[in-house]
Amino acid sequence: MPVKKKEFDLHTQSFDREGKKLSFETGKLAVQADCSLQIQFGDDVLLCSTVMEKNPRPDSDFLPLMIDFRESFSAAGRLWWAAYRRREGRPSDQSILYCRLSDRALRPMFPKGMINDLVITITPLSLDQEFDLGVSTIIGSSMSIMAAGIPFDGPVGAAQIGYIDGKFVVNPTRPESEKSLFLLLVAGKKWSINMIEAEANEVPADLLKEAFEIGQKAIDQSCEFQAKFLKTLKPELKEIVYNKPSEELIAYINHILTKDKLKVLTGNTKVPFNDVSSALEKEVLELCKEKIADAEQTDFTEMKVKMWVFNVIKYFLRHRTLDTGKRIDDRDQKDIRPIYCEAGVLPRVHGSGLFRRGDTQVLTTVTLGWPKEYLILDDMENNGVHQRYFHHYNFPPFSVGEAKGTRGPGRREIGHGRLAEKALEKLLPSMEEFPYTIRAVSDCLGSGWSTSMGSVCGSTLSLMDAGVPLKKPVAGIAMGLMTDHDDKDNITKYIVLNDLMATEDFTGDMDFKVAGTRDGVTAIQLDTKLKWITMDIIHETIDRAIEGYNEIMDVMLKTIDKPRATVGEYAPKIRIIKIKPEKVREVIGKGGDVINGIIEKNPGVKIDFEDDGTCYIGHRDQTVIDKVEAIILEIAADLEVGQEFDAKIKRIEDYGLFVELPKKKMGLCHISNLGARYTTPLTAHFKLGQVIKVKIKGIDPDGKVAVIKV
Repeated sequence: MPVKKKEFDLHTQSFDREGKKLSFETGKLAVQADCSLQIQFGDDVLLCSTVMEKNPRPDSDFLPLMIDFRESFSAAGRLWWAAYRRREGRPSDQSILYCRLSDRALRPMFPKGMINDLVITITPLSLDQEFDLGVSTIIGSSMSIMAAGIPFDGPVGAAQIGYIDGKFVVNPTRPESEKSLFLLLVAGKKWSINMIEAEANEVPADLLKEAFEIGQKAIDQSCEFQAKFLKTLKPELKEIVYNKPSEELIAYINHILTKDKLKVLTGNTKVPFNDVSSALEKEVLELCKEKIADAEQTDFTEMKVKMWVFNVIKYFLRHRTLDTGKRIDDRDQKDIRPIYCEAGVLPRVHGSGLFRRGDTQVLTTVTLGWPKEYLILDDMENNGVHQRYFHHYNFPPFSVGEAKGTRGPGRREIGHGRLAEKALEKLLPSMEEFPYTIRAVSDCLGSGWSTSMGSVCGSTLSLMDAGVPLKKPVAGIAMGLMTDHDDKDNITKYIVLNDLMATEDFTGDMDFKVAGTRDGVTAIQLDTKLKWITMDIIHETIDRAIEGYNEIMDVMLKTIDKPRATVGEYAPKIRIIKIKPEKVREVIGKGGDVINGIIEKNPGVKIDFEDDGTCYIGHRDQTVIDKVEAIILEIAADLEVGQEFDAKIKRIEDYGLFVELPKKKMGLCHISNLGARYTTPLTAHFKLGQVIKVKIKGIDPDGKVAVIKV
């Protein structure tokens, strides 16, 4: 009996996106998932597979959403470099950053109270390395969720905006991105934005605002593509599980936590606030103890009581701020918490800076390394790329008073580290100006929110303390938002808050981080709990953030206002010299005998060469560098007619003297060039080892050197 050909319930649609084909396809791959969607742009193909747990844990009080980006070297046509394990392992930092982008854009769009576990897996199937994958990851995930029939207020679109040669470019290629003044990735619904990620080279606010407007149009277009494709499908709407307090529980707790009782929360910084709110929670739990213990009172669980206590506190604080302009700690909306800065905190490190703003405390250290000690990026999209400056961010549990052990960096640490890195990397000197690999490490010793922007400030202090000639200092600030809404979820009232503190993030709607110099913005990151924020709010926040981080910078520059003139005592000193590329072999010598001899006579010295003849000489002692430089230049120097040397006589013949010249060359001073009439034998007038002053008279094509005595 002949085997039947398998038929697919295939759905495909293509669109034109900036002159390239963008296509969606479902029904062919991974059909046991709730939805697996292929998104293709150019030769980039991603498989976005969505699966929702139908029987979630009933005690969950949040949405367990996981974006999982599965790195694939085969998609890029590469074997992985690890010779003993040719398979993908721990996700690279870049794949983790893609996951964070999608999570931040998608999470606010799910129904409040939904507790179904949801996993969206992104599998690259083909890569042409032409475009950044962040935009396709967001669009593909959004389309996959809707095609799976999961309740979701989408579509969510995304776009990246560049600015090249005075023109805006939508979704620039990688080569174009390298030339762009900034890269602005935005995501959101039609007519609104809910996620921003940007790196820039001191971009003024007006240009950024224009870029947001262009980004919004590109978001709208990608949302329209998704809506059109969704019409070709007939997804069955899935039932989801909610975990919300009942009306009875809400009324009971509201009766306990009156407005007068909640006033004790105000006027507190983070730690006292946590103590007071914890006491209120315990009081309510005690009053609800009998109801919680009563088996018939199924809605009165400890988790739901805590959930509504938090909601009551949140509502009280939000509306106090909206109605009076006073914040949790009684600051006005533009006030910045007290700041403390110190540079040169630690004695042996190459550079250090301590930055404290309110309860947030960040200690950043800088280590200067040899030029060849760069970080090598070897992942799905980067094949041995050298990264000269890198920033690592640590957030140990003790920084928030938790009794936990410290583990490796999580997604949040990697994301915050990269944000601080982007804020500063455009302001670093070139390798020619400052020939060092630079590592900054920010340890968060206390958190009252915006430790990432504290890391930016701490990095600036420590880099200047290390003697790194930053072009300009950089500071950063986190901005918050409190809003009120109508029945259709439209914002009816809002207030933007400078210098967001932790409690305002938990009870508020936005964490909008902005870093930059006096002359422009260098990095942005926006997270919001709202499905959208208006362009007016974005514009106001940008303006206020620039004012705010400049106030912070004023305090920083009172501590250290410019980079130190030299690197510190314990940092390596490096000098760059240039020799002719063909002379490198002579400096190295046969089998490395010459260069090894130099190193043996000068312990601790480092010498390295580039193909173009650039030579790096490094040592902690500057006098050793000077000595080694002189040796290398002497070896690499060309002998030229007219040069004069003090030369030692190595051989005496009746027809002349053979003298030792630099580079182990021998020169012949003929008897006629001795400057006087000498009778033979010449041994009667000169001795072996005698030093005479000679000048090069000529060099023949075979390299033989003739000298005259002067």
